[in-house]
Amino acid sequence: MINKGIKIKLILASICTLLVLFIDAKAQQVKIGKPVVEPSKILDDVMHWLYYDRDYLRLSEDFIAYDQTLKPITKDRLLEKVASGGYLPLRLISDNGSIIYKLYKMPVSTKPDIKAVIKDYGATRYKYYQKEGKKLPHFNFVDLNGKKYNEASTKGKIVVFKFWFVACLPCIQEMPELNKLVANYKNRKDILFVSLALDDKKKLRDFLKKTKFDYAVVPDQESYISNILKINAYPTHLIINKKGLIAKVGDADLIFKELKKEAAL
Repeated sequence: MINKGIKIKLILASICTLLVLFIDAKAQQVKIGKPVVEPSKILDDVMHWLYYDRDYLRLSEDFIAYDQTLKPITKDRLLEKVASGGYLPLRLISDNGSIIYKLYKMPVSTKPDIKAVIKDYGATRYKYYQKEGKKLPHFNFVDLNGKKYNEASTKGKIVVFKFWFVACLPCIQEMPELNKLVANYKNRKDILFVSLALDDKKKLRDFLKKTKFDYAVVPDQESYISNILKINAYPTHLIINKKGLIAKVGDADLIFKELKKEAAL
């Protein structure tokens, strides 16, 4: 007889083995090239890292991952290692446009400020990834127009969330594109666009008199965003699928792609 605990461990081990085999098979179909940017240049200073992040890092999307020896690993493992500190997610050129990253151990001589920035970046992306497939913590929001959003009212719908505050310039700069997104899905009653703001009602109403923003706006959500969701970067976006599960957490570009995919289901 095999007890229940051992049986569960055996099942999990089998799943992990199959996952690694799948990743290995997928990786073998892609020819790997050189880094898109040499690691020495990326690690030269924080500004070079920021350029690399802007142009090449897409860790919230699906990608093929390798360890330092080019052995295939899971996305979860790569993110975990970057979050632990000391590792750079080095993007490699592929022959078919696939997104590929390899773990690169940062030299001892790497400046502490760059190490800290990359570790914080990895920790944030790993935290976001761990939210995928889980339910959004209990919520009961009321927007500036008095409309309620909770588990019951959003059941069976796709909900696109934006987290922001009035003094956040990047939050404001992306609003025209977000307004276009809302317009693109205006005939879809099963898709809701809701923004949770840190600011109070008065500040938000004054802001909206001057700036067009077509999401529903929920005030005074600093506690929920920071303490419950543990999100501290702005703007951040999150999408819930029709099953009520978190599909993706990340920037606006990622959410545009994910919404297109979820809306087609």
